[in-house]
Amino acid sequence: MEGFAGKLVGSVHPISEAECARVHAAALRVLAEGGVRCDDPRAGRMFEAAGCTLENDGELVKIPESVVMDALAQCPGPFTLYGRNDSTLDCSIGTGEVHFCTVSGRYIDDFRTGERRKATRQDAIEGTLVAEALANVHGLYKPVMWLYDEPKICNSQILVGEWMKNSNKTATWVYNTGAEHEIPDLVKIWQIAAGGEEALREKPHLLGHVVVNPPRVIDINYTSWLIGFCDAGIPLSIESALMGGATGPATLAGMLVQAIAETLALVVQTQSYKPGHPLAFCSFNPSMDMRTGLWSCGNPEYGIVGAGISAMAKYYGVPCAGFGMSDSCEMDQQTSYEKALKMYTYALSGISYIWDIGGTAGFNFVSWPEMVLENEIAGFIGQYLRGIVVDDERLAVDEILKVGPLPGSYMAERHTRQWYRKEFFIPELSNREFFESWERGHTELQEKAKQKAAEILEAQESPVAPEIRAEIDDFLDFVVARDGY
Repeated sequence: MEGFAGKLVGSVHPISEAECARVHAAALRVLAEGGVRCDDPRAGRMFEAAGCTLENDGELVKIPESVVMDALAQCPGPFTLYGRNDSTLDCSIGTGEVHFCTVSGRYIDDFRTGERRKATRQDAIEGTLVAEALANVHGLYKPVMWLYDEPKICNSQILVGEWMKNSNKTATWVYNTGAEHEIPDLVKIWQIAAGGEEALREKPHLLGHVVVNPPRVIDINYTSWLIGFCDAGIPLSIESALMGGATGPATLAGMLVQAIAETLALVVQTQSYKPGHPLAFCSFNPSMDMRTGLWSCGNPEYGIVGAGISAMAKYYGVPCAGFGMSDSCEMDQQTSYEKALKMYTYALSGISYIWDIGGTAGFNFVSWPEMVLENEIAGFIGQYLRGIVVDDERLAVDEILKVGPLPGSYMAERHTRQWYRKEFFIPELSNREFFESWERGHTELQEKAKQKAAEILEAQESPVAPEIRAEIDDFLDFVVARDGY
């Protein structure tokens, strides 16, 4: 989908280029002197082939500066995630566009009953359909984190199958269960959804997610996913998942150094395995709330470090994606201000693909009305990002001379009819009534969002071709039978 663009995208970073150079030098020192622990011989062989030194029987990898720089030079820069069977859904990553995507959760705010409950297969379908219908939702993370009414052994397959059956928008996947057949099964579903193995390779609709386990551990499960994504031609988002004060330093600069060191290790691993494979840096770096021991994603430092990672990605010429989230355990004012501020900060810093819409409480809670509300927040941010476009038509000198001085009015002018919808943001849910009419009777914002979500689910149908839906169903039947359910 066409993302939000404008003068303000990439205009604000919390560190200067000179400070980026200092972070880079510090990260290189960490990799060269301290290295990373490697829990997987396959990963060790990738690092060794790239020119790294293996110590402690291959469990410690030292990565010299030359290897890092060679790997960065092989990264192709911007790339495209493709809408399936619809080019208007394509998302350009790293070209100055900002795209907003959903996040996930284990529990559902059931807007019909007011109940908070565990997510089900039907919720995965409904979350996908709501996201598919919203104009400012450009991509989907998992519609729900887990299906509590389906067996664990094939949970991911069923979740992804229903997701792919009900949306053609771009998508993101992160390792889930570690079940025996999970990787080849999900790749098969993505290939069916794309129209075949070569179709997926030619036009990938998915961003695969690979993580370093902090501090500085290359994980066996994520190595399996890296191989699976690369073999299928799926671009990667790569991240450190450190928690400041717990698995990372308690300073923002220190968090940034470790995050970049761990991310650069994944750059080396990826480019060693498949030179030229497209990838994006990714921000997901909460800090620990020292009062509770819980991670915090809604705090200012989360957004600041994320914008710092974006600055470093720009320094290296690599695209950047980022996770947002709120710490609130309900959809309230805290959710709104934490998300709006962080989403805007991310967008100003130039992060291309932002997962933040519809969920809160650290991937624990999702709400379809909240998704509707945050779709509107994304629209506000997109309008801010445009800045002021200055050209002859928009300067409107002829109209100013024609209409003024008083008692002139621009309302009847062709120029006004031509431009007001293009230049002025017109919200769907936000209140713009006269105070007196609002006071006489109005619908609360949350209620408007519930009504909108209900209308979408009443009317929205899957845009996916029936033959693809049928093929996915056939494959899911095979998976369930194979796994004994």
